[in-house]
Amino acid sequence: MDKIGEYFDRFPSEQFEKGTIVLHQDIAPQTAYAVKSGVIKVYNLTAHGEEKLISFATHSDIVPLGWAMDVAKKSQYYYQAFSDCSVYRVPRSGYTEFLKQHTEVLYEALQRSVRDILRYQLRINALGQSRAADKVLNTIHYLSLCFGRDLGPDVVEIPLPLTQQDIANCVGMTRETTTTELRKLIAKKVITHHEQNYIVDTDKLNHLIDDDYEHGLVRPSMYQAVA
Repeated sequence: MDKIGEYFDRFPSEQFEKGTIVLHQDIAPQTAYAVKSGVIKVYNLTAHGEEKLISFATHSDIVPLGWAMDVAKKSQYYYQAFSDCSVYRVPRSGYTEFLKQHTEVLYEALQRSVRDILRYQLRINALGQSRAADKVLNTIHYLSLCFGRDLGPDVVEIPLPLTQQDIANCVGMTRETTTTELRKLIAKKVITHHEQNYIVDTDKLNHLIDDDYEHGLVRPSMYQAVA
């Protein structure tokens, strides 16, 4: 993704502390943001004020993408700094014109879109599970594949400071139920928790979900995305 990164380097950057709202839902942004470092959480709120996680934006992801590509008129979700973040302020008109004029960069953007589609399919698969245990297990699978960092042949770290409530929001269950299922996975030594990050034994994970673990399938191209 070097060409896109070179393009983003043309623009001024802005810092957001962890927990700061980058963009509010249902507004027309003044600019798009491309993630330089850190993680942005994308989420929705129910009518009762419950947070529902949509996804995470990491290195070189641009938000809100629908608005940046002139498909949506407003920001569809809330965007919040999940860690301390640095972002580029990217004008919408300039971004779309740049893509039209540089086919190799357009292809890079297409690859990122395909990666995102694969991510969302993993999310849908996790949410579509009928049992709470399977929802949590497949969500760990999704987070490992999309954001994991290999520590060894069968060991992956999810370098996101996820709380039990974050995972509950991700699977659409109560924190109590989610905590119970996470404890079961810890007891089976599928996951461990170390300094706010989850460590996953992908061999044990494979046995439980009966699926091959394709390391790096839909991960960001650079690990500083989640540092």
